[in-house]
Amino acid sequence: MNAHALLASFAADWPRLSAVLDPAAQRELRDVLATWRAAGSGTRLAEQAVRVVLEALPAPEGARFTGPAATVPYDGYGALDLCLLVVDGNPMVGPLLGPVRRRLLAAPMRDDGPGTRGRRGLIVLRDERGQRTLPAFQLGGDGAPWPVVTEVNALLGADDDPWGTADWWLSPHTWWGCPPAALLGQGRDVELVAAARDLTTPDGG
Repeated sequence: MNAHALLASFAADWPRLSAVLDPAAQRELRDVLATWRAAGSGTRLAEQAVRVVLEALPAPEGARFTGPAATVPYDGYGALDLCLLVVDGNPMVGPLLGPVRRRLLAAPMRDDGPGTRGRRGLIVLRDERGQRTLPAFQLGGDGAPWPVVTEVNALLGADDDPWGTADWWLSPHTWWGCPPAALLGQGRDVELVAAARDLTTPDGG
């Protein structure tokens, strides 16, 4: 199995593997993966990242990833997924959540630069390069955040779950037949807040 395939296997098993690796090994892995991504994801650094993991694992754990008895499938995962998990803390990887991540990042984005950084209440996502980006729907024509966006983001817990909140805004809603973001500036703020509150309040109460 090549190094990139091993990194994909680590990503597929990361919820369990992260509990086995000690903090020092995880820090070293994070540093190597960050360098690997910045350098263009070459083979030498991928091999170094693999060594960090395998050398830190007890022998029975390492055997799960190498040799003919390897038991960790990685279909639908890639080496970059491990980088997203370890370096960025981004859970949107693998065959189920990876396509959602790509769909959301395909929406218009704004760089999280000096003009936008520090604005409270806005969704901030990290792209595959680890760059912070803002879904552009959050900002009106004057570049200021829509007030209803910050209110809804707070209701939906955007600070803790930016991807889930972005998905709510950018996915077609059964009530309206369009994404909630399409209703911004249309005099529908009360509806947007009510829908978000209904989603987060038990029994809609």
